[in-house]
Amino acid sequence: MDNERKSKGMLRFLLVLTFTWTALNIIAYSSMAMMLPAFKETYNSTPGLFPEEMKTMMDMFLALPRSYFAVGTLLFALEMTGGVLMWRLRPAGFHCYTIARLLMLLVPVLFIGRDYLMLGDAMFAALYITAYWLLMKSNGVFKGEKNQSEQ
Repeated sequence: MDNERKSKGMLRFLLVLTFTWTALNIIAYSSMAMMLPAFKETYNSTPGLFPEEMKTMMDMFLALPRSYFAVGTLLFALEMTGGVLMWRLRPAGFHCYTIARLLMLLVPVLFIGRDYLMLGDAMFAALYITAYWLLMKSNGVFKGEKNQSEQ
């Protein structure tokens, strides 16, 4: 029983981190999807707004289409949905989360180019997916043992 409580506690801790990260990204991506044209206009009409060292990065960032941010928002929402379902110990939550994380790794590659597959993001995705799989498995989610009695 003690290991089960520790496992569930660790799962909940990771999910709180995921909820926080995902909520912040939903806010950021949806804001950019809505405000990108206004941000471009402000940037172009105010030449000294950013330091010269940031100009190349800002030009690349502002060249992204609104759909990049819209797709990101949807994938982070799917990730959040997966987290909520994992909180309820539903196997579908793990699958939603995993699909969203893997697709989110591909979004920069598809919109910007193959050079933008981020190794650090891929490592964190693999770490979290593995941790969630192990914790969900230790809670009997994939066997269907414990989650049926808790429904």
